[in-house]
Amino acid sequence: MAPRKNVCTRLVLLGLATTLVLFLVVWQRRSAERISTNLLSIGRGSQRLILTNTGQVIRLNKVPSPHHVDKAIVVAKTLHENVAWLHELRPQWTPYVYTAAEPPEAGYNLIPLGHRGREAMAYLTFIVANYDALPNVTAFVHAGMTQRHNDLLGPYTSTILQNIRIDNVLRRGFVNLRCKHDPGCPIAVNPLNPTEIDIKKNDIRATFADVYVELFDVPLSEVPAHVGHVCCGQFVVSRERIRQRSKADYERMVQWALSTNSTNSFGIGWVFEKVWHIVFGMDAA
Repeated sequence: MAPRKNVCTRLVLLGLATTLVLFLVVWQRRSAERISTNLLSIGRGSQRLILTNTGQVIRLNKVPSPHHVDKAIVVAKTLHENVAWLHELRPQWTPYVYTAAEPPEAGYNLIPLGHRGREAMAYLTFIVANYDALPNVTAFVHAGMTQRHNDLLGPYTSTILQNIRIDNVLRRGFVNLRCKHDPGCPIAVNPLNPTEIDIKKNDIRATFADVYVELFDVPLSEVPAHVGHVCCGQFVVSRERIRQRSKADYERMVQWALSTNSTNSFGIGWVFEKVWHIVFGMDAA
């Protein structure tokens, strides 16, 4: 009877553990949903306000100096994206929302230096504009409340930011918000050995070595043979790690994005997604 009793006990414990996990998943999802449903947008244009579920009224166009901010979030907002969820993360995180709309969306005072490269241009604009007054840490994320590539704590970016260990960010300097290495690692691009298909299609992979030389201002001999990256353009960086590169480095990257004929706007964003970790001091692969 003892073995049977032990089996029953294990099954009960397994059932309780499963129930607890399901409860936590549902609670996390409903908590994140409350962020979107309990925010009320008031007014229009430059007078637009957000009323949070705690009764706090926030002016969307009020942007504090990053120098006085501990943790900042930088996003690029397209015209119809709802970024109200960002403001529910205050005061722990301070949002800096760049309008990617043309003409610029009323009510959003932050405008990127150009409109090529998707979110990459907003990320670089924030760094260039605030290089001497950066916050302690900065999260560079997509504007949507949920992302399919958020893989550890569910699809809500807010949940990840609320649980990220800032001491780990400060120690490592650069932390990608995705945990799974697939797709992208261990190798995403072979700059010195493009495929025949990439060459025939004139894909950006075929000229990646030349792009790398321009972006990082290095000779061809310093282009890595392999580049591996963790998908998908969302990460947190410390002030010290950003400043390991000069402001001129970031300005050069902006200029490349604005002037290159190697690819289109989507391709520019794709390139930066492959090299953000290198930009911020991590190994190429």
